[in-house]
Amino acid sequence: MNPYTYSGLLGKGLSLTKSINWAALLDGTQKTLGVINQAIPVYYQVKPIIGNAKTLFKIANVMNEPTVNNTQIEDIKTPTNTTIPSTNNSPIFYI
Repeated sequence: MNPYTYSGLLGKGLSLTKSINWAALLDGTQKTLGVINQAIPVYYQVKPIIGNAKTLFKIANVMNEPTVNNTQIEDIKTPTNTTIPSTNNSPIFYI
């Protein structure tokens, strides 16, 4: 009997490791890591664009709002019930 024969679950596990094509597995892993190394910088370049897309839509919505008449704007800027204090340009004498 051969002293290197394994029986049971251990034998099946060892025979499975012999049937794995390690070269193909490592080659596939290397290709996957290469794609990931190219995708990470692209992600960091595109991330601000996606973040600013929300602001872009807000600006587009403001541009589509109806315009306000100039008289309405003037009414908002200058209230009608204001009093302007008068200034007295006469000299002040202290005794």
